[in-house]
Amino acid sequence: MSLGIICLIVTVIAFFILKKIVSFGLKAACFAVLIVAAAGTIWICSEKPDMHKPFSLDTIEYLFKINKDGSVTTTKQITRTMNGEQVK
Repeated sequence: MSLGIICLIVTVIAFFILKKIVSFGLKAACFAVLIVAAAGTIWICSEKPDMHKPFSLDTIEYLFKINKDGSVTTTKQITRTMNGEQVK
């Protein structure tokens, strides 16, 4: 009976030690992947900063105003963004 309890205790301790080793290994692997990804991003951004085509983005806003007589006035405002700079 005592041999069974000793084997159970050794198995539980070995499980916890193995869990700590695997957990540390996964953390180290994730940290290494994060460093490689960050280094690759910095390298790409420094070597070829203009990789994408110039883009244009239009934002259309409709403003509704309710007048005192119950009528509604609508205003349309378009904001165009070209290559990161706003043009009205």
